[in-house]
Amino acid sequence: MSKAKVALNHGTLTISGELSRHSVSDIKDGGYENWFAHGAINVDLSNISKVDTAGLAWLFYLLEQAQRYSCHLSFSNIPEKLTKLITLSGVDGLLPIACD
Repeated sequence: MSKAKVALNHGTLTISGELSRHSVSDIKDGGYENWFAHGAINVDLSNISKVDTAGLAWLFYLLEQAQRYSCHLSFSNIPEKLTKLITLSGVDGLLPIACD
């Protein structure tokens, strides 16, 4: 199991490793207020090695928290596995996906 790692650098929040039920609990209580102080954040998902429904739910939670702080959040570099999970879950179009 590879823990999820989250790093914010110049308005880009990079998530790497596993985004799964085993790792989400380690990152769910991060310092969101600091992340969302930028006003706009792009979440780069290109380094996600594994994702499940808990990981997808965490992305929606992240979106909810960003809206709470009036921060515009977009997602980019969506891995194919996550794209399939989004489609299977019936939530197409609900995550703001940045054009690459």
